[in-house]
Amino acid sequence: MASRSTATRALAEATLGYVYTTPGAGRVPVYAMGDSAANADNECDYLGIWARWGESRAKKYVTSESERTMLLGQGWRDDGIVFYVPSAAAAGTRPVYTNTKVDNIWVTRYYYTDGAEATLRGKGETGFQVLTAAAADTQPLMRVFYQNTCGRSHDELTVGKGRFDRARAQGDQQPNFALHWAGITGPTTLVVEALAEGCPYQGFFGAASEPARDVYPAWLTLDQLKAASPSGEVYINGQHAAGVNPKPVARSFIQVAPGPKPDLDWFAGFNDASSMGTMKDTPCGAMNCWQQFRKTSDTMDLSFMFVETDRWAFAPMLGELWVNFGDVGADVNGKFRLTPSTKAKLSADTFLYSTMTVDTFSTGRRYPQMIISDQDVPVQLTMEKGHAIVVQTFGGWPNNFEVQNCDHQYWDVNNQCPKFDMRHVPDPNDATKSASLLPVPEIAEHSGLDRGTKLEAYTSSKRVYLLLDGEPAGCADLPASTVPNGPVTVTFGDVLYHSGVDLTFAYTHTALQVSTRRHFDNMGFKSGVPAPKWDEKRFPCGKTTKL
Repeated sequence: MASRSTATRALAEATLGYVYTTPGAGRVPVYAMGDSAANADNECDYLGIWARWGESRAKKYVTSESERTMLLGQGWRDDGIVFYVPSAAAAGTRPVYTNTKVDNIWVTRYYYTDGAEATLRGKGETGFQVLTAAAADTQPLMRVFYQNTCGRSHDELTVGKGRFDRARAQGDQQPNFALHWAGITGPTTLVVEALAEGCPYQGFFGAASEPARDVYPAWLTLDQLKAASPSGEVYINGQHAAGVNPKPVARSFIQVAPGPKPDLDWFAGFNDASSMGTMKDTPCGAMNCWQQFRKTSDTMDLSFMFVETDRWAFAPMLGELWVNFGDVGADVNGKFRLTPSTKAKLSADTFLYSTMTVDTFSTGRRYPQMIISDQDVPVQLTMEKGHAIVVQTFGGWPNNFEVQNCDHQYWDVNNQCPKFDMRHVPDPNDATKSASLLPVPEIAEHSGLDRGTKLEAYTSSKRVYLLLDGEPAGCADLPASTVPNGPVTVTFGDVLYHSGVDLTFAYTHTALQVSTRRHFDNMGFKSGVPAPKWDEKRFPCGKTTKL
């Protein structure tokens, strides 16, 4: 994309040189540091599209440990080591320069090498050295110019053609660089294959078998898909033509093994059906049970609310709990709720740890949740009698990782509780404005239909800490007297609201428009734990809420 200066670039100029992908002698790491300025990312809605993801945050790439430490102290986001470069200039290397252009409040950062662009912009600061030719253990270092509509523009540096293509043409047709596989009970060899063709779409893979009707495709079980496949292979979320078995063109092997079972007061890993106990039908808990279905066992309480009669199902599958449902007429506030029979405890001086691993693909109409309430099951129907904390991934692209405070309020999809801003540092002189951005990760970059994201919350009656795949993701100071305290229920859930008009992506529009398929795993909680290690200077706690 053309920059805001008079310089234009050809696609062939995207490659700056070659860099190493692993550490070694004579190499130094390059850290990607996300700018903390209030306007360092796309923070507004442009033509109905929120164009914000990991790459959209303005960045500086540094090799100096002291500079990295300084930027961390200023609240910059740490995106980690992204590549390695020669530690000093030598034959076969060339410098990569960085320079900024200041235009009123906008600061644009560029990366370039000697040539016409260096003549135009000046040599600026030497960022690091790159190799002039490919060598063993190297990939091309390529740049993508992000001309942000509502934030600072910058050159994003990527390693390899695959990551360049993804950064340049964001969307659901680009590869996901992480994959989650559950149900591993011992040392296992995973075979990773590169395929000549894309994986076929074999139909709606669900937790139960249901025939097609109206706008709903047939729901097919694992056994049905295997029986219909000429090779007996099943492809999860295949997106290409049916009947074509892709040929592997390369193969590698990964040795993995499960870690220890976590030490929690209540835990469900869903490796087999027995983990859920013996389920029996139970009254919904309300006077009007229209399109509500509830089952209980000695270990948990499950409810489906406002779902199609023949379009709700759950089952342990492939080491996870698969939950499917369709909201009635693709036009109502459908919900799933799972509450353990064991209660937890919330207090002021210790924390309640709650966690689940779940695929966090979310929009403003479908998203997973955790709810901590001082009310008994079914919590969805009783929460307005007391207090509840709602933790959820919410919104279109990008999603937000939210904490909501429900004080005697019935939470619903169109009646959200006040939420804490855990993305911005408020201006001390004007709370309606942001002084800077917090260094929290973009949750959408951790999302995928085949990827489990670990969500963790540490909650007391005074404060909530959130972690995303083990990284700090937000902190909120809770208002006094409006939050749960003492014995509480912990509920895990999912939402599907007016799915017929949900704005999703190409695959989900085709396969999942009017139904949801959520994969839950490693649910659990433990009372009375200490607070997580937390840098309150870098991750201060939000104190204000808004609807």
